[in-house]
This record gives sequence, structure tokens and C-alpha cells, in this order.
Amino acid sequence: MRRGGVAGLALVMAVSLLWPAAGRAQDAGTPGAATVSSPEASPASGSGLEAAVAYLEAVQGDDGGFPGFEGTSDPGVTADATIALAAAMTAGVDAVDAIDRAVAYLDANAAAYVATGPGQRAKAVLAIVAVGLDPSLLGGEDQVEALLAAIPADGFAGSGIYDTALVTLALTGAGEGEAAADLAGRFGAFVTPDGSWAFDGSTDAGMGDTNTTALVVQALVATGVTTGPEIDGALAYLGQAQAADGGFAYQPADPLVPDANSTALVVQALAATGADMGSEAPAAAMAALAAFQNSSGAFRYTAETPEDNLFATVQAIPALAGLALPIVTGTSSGTPVASPAAMAAD
Repeated sequence: MRRGGVAGLALVMAVSLLWPAAGRAQDAGTPGAATVSSPEASPASGSGLEAAVAYLEAVQGDDGGFPGFEGTSDPGVTADATIALAAAMTAGVDAVDAIDRAVAYLDANAAAYVATGPGQRAKAVLAIVAVGLDPSLLGGEDQVEALLAAIPADGFAGSGIYDTALVTLALTGAGEGEAAADLAGRFGAFVTPDGSWAFDGSTDAGMGDTNTTALVVQALVATGVTTGPEIDGALAYLGQAQAADGGFAYQPADPLVPDANSTALVVQALAATGADMGSEAPAAAMAALAAFQNSSGAFRYTAETPEDNLFATVQAIPALAGLALPIVTGTSSGTPVASPAAMAAD
């Protein structure tokens, strides 16, 4: 892998060349990585996604970043927004300018962010892979090599299972299939009695949650684990958290209180497993997710908190586009069409 930085990622303007690439493909190095689907194949190419992207463009900062909890541009939220914008592009929504600016912000601010932990580094890799660029060029550091070096001999990659799932997905998207599969093999040791996973890796009964479980399902499928007791147990657990309106709650409880983030993550997990999204439960989940959208184009977190929520919006967009992680923009072989490294070698 080559090192680079701004000089390499400045070629992001060529990102507009990436989006004709279509289809879902697998290769030996990336067992479950999906290239972006064509606009025709997307289940959500209508005004809902367009309005959501318009909202993201409206809140994007002059520096290209997206605001975090403190109101200033935040690399983590910007990485999530970049993934969301890439997903929207697959449904035919033009977001090239917003992506260009977001990637420039990430490149300029990556160093401090990725140094905070493997989960953060993984999220940055997922964002860069989603727009078809080379994560070995981000912020002047080979982010994939750094991610590989951060994996311990056993246990978590990061602070818990959620981070471990992010790292697994990022490695898969970057073509490090063997390392990703090895990491995915550790999930079984941390499953809770009800088939779920907990954010921090606790195996105590009742500690699991739909968000972590849905992300683990995506990581398992991405590494080639599409069936088996872990998948079956996870799907059964997720089913217990589906409310009457089709939305999903953070945990199974009485009463169930669905939220946009949990619903979106579960929709992505269902899409990853190849569920018939037109069947009753998945279709109800998609409808419930769409119902969280406000007139501004943003999504609210819950029915009880109706204000626009950026964090809910960036989570909802990939689910509405029908895409599970990792999103890999490029050819059917998983190689970025306009990778800065490849272009520089020409």
C-alpha cells in the first residue's frame, strides 16, 4: 500500500466517475463486500432520499465537515455522513459536491480522529472505501495497515463488540478478507444467552442490543457467514424488538419504543442476510423507517422527539437505499475505479 494524503485524496473530484459501476459482487479477498448497486436496483430512489441529502447539504459546514454533539465539525459524524451520501448516490441522488468536500475534511482531520481508537479508524476506512478511494492515502497514513496492526491476538479490536464489528467491516471493504474473517470468528465467544451482542462485549443476559447485534450480522455476512446458529439467533432476537408499527427498539422491552437508528441498522442487517424486503416484517420496517422522516428531509430519532436529528439521518439513508455495510464503490472485483493510487500509477 502507498502513503499519500492531501495530494492523493485531492483526486476525489474524479469520484463522479465511480457511480456507473453497478452490481453486488464478491471476490476471494473480500468475501461479502458489495459494490454499489445501480440506481435501477435501488428500492429507494425517490424524493425521500433526495430530501435527506438536501438536508445533509444544508447542514454541511464550510470546511466540509458535519456537526457533532458540540455543534462543530466532527470527523466521526462526517464519516457517517460520507457513507450516507455514497449510499444515496447509488439510488441516483447527486451528492458528488458534498462528498468531495466531506472527504477533503476527513483527509485534513483524520490523524487526530483515527488515533482515538480502532473503531474510529475503521469508520474512516469505511467512509473512504464507500466513495471508491484508497484508505491507504487518508491523512498521510496507511489506515488499513494501521488497522491491521491494532488487532490484538484475541479479544476485541477496540473497546468492545461494536468496535470489533466496525473493524471487521472496514477490513472486508478494504480487501483484507482473511484478517476480517479471523476477527469475525471471535464473535461467537461474546454472544449473550438470547442470541444478541452487547456494545461492550458483555455476555450477561439482557445486556444485548439491536444496534450492536445488527452490525455484527452485517460483519458476519460480509465475511461469508450467511447462515448458522449465530445468524439465526441474532435474527430471532431482532424479531423480538420489532414494534407493531414495524420499527425496531434498542432492546426488546415492554413497551417497545422504536427509534430511527435501531430501525435503520436492523434494515441493513436484513438486507445483508438476503431477506425478501418485500415480505411482511422487512416491508413494515422500511415503512416505519420512512415514517421517521420530517418535512425538512431529516429524520427524527423517535416519535416522542420530533426535531431533526442529524445522527438519525445519516444512519437512515443507507438503509433506505437498501445497502448493508461495507459499501464498496468500484468494479465487480471490488477495485476502486478511480483510486488515487491507481491513477497516480498510470
